[in-house]
Amino acid sequence: MPNKKYSIGIDVGGTKMAAILFDGGKIVADSILATPKDNIDHFMIMLKALIDPLLDKAREMRVRVESIGLGAAGVPDSARKKILHSPNIPIINGVDLVSRLESILELPVLMDNDASCFVRAEAILGAGKKYKNIYGIIIGTGIGGGWWFNNDVYNGAHGGGGEPGETVIDFGDGVRLEEAYHKLTQNNPAQLAEEAYRGDILAEKTFAEVGSFLGIAFANIVNLIDPEVIIIGGGVVESSDLFLSATKKSMQKYIDSAEARKKIKIMKSKLGPMAGAIGAALLTHNA
Repeated sequence: MPNKKYSIGIDVGGTKMAAILFDGGKIVADSILATPKDNIDHFMIMLKALIDPLLDKAREMRVRVESIGLGAAGVPDSARKKILHSPNIPIINGVDLVSRLESILELPVLMDNDASCFVRAEAILGAGKKYKNIYGIIIGTGIGGGWWFNNDVYNGAHGGGGEPGETVIDFGDGVRLEEAYHKLTQNNPAQLAEEAYRGDILAEKTFAEVGSFLGIAFANIVNLIDPEVIIIGGGVVESSDLFLSATKKSMQKYIDSAEARKKIKIMKSKLGPMAGAIGAALLTHNA
């Protein structure tokens, strides 16, 4: 249809890569592959393999893909062409992913942090549509975050803002939130959740501890920027009943403002597993 603008949105996470053909309002087709971690050449080959079926679908529909949006886990440079530091996908560190992808596909590419893409999607089309000051957190292979304020993602003075996983939660040993999360879940939160749902008391207590640490980080976010709502997404959200009560309890303990304690909301992603890919596609629609 002439009023629709087609783009492809890609969400590169630490475990899987997801891509969608997007018409500006809904997903037309999708594609999912495991994230390669051996070398950058293999990564680019698989990234193209992820996108090709969507380009084929567009040709079949006789529509033109105008651009590509890419969300990648890690801290991007200020020009949004490279990921400077990706703890869970180190092979992409310092690589000009945008230029490489533009060369392969001969289409314009825009890139941002995956969590920024997530909060963009939820703010425009998802759980945050009614709000103007939103903090989004994805909890999956790692922990990432983004702040939506004044109708856009706020990235900070140097482009690296919104990284809750780097929050120090144990000053004695300098332990960061993401480090504690990896240690507690033994890098396999899905397996830990399965054990907890089977009644493993230790697994249940571990998730409660994860929830408590998340609550400290959330409270710090509330104390710093006072969002109306915190939206959580990522694979671990499917098991949020194991930790969310502990998160809320911990938050209440550390939030300074009585009004913020009363009014702050924690909401789950409305757009589900493809939220990051939708947000990546929206980069091109709002450029």
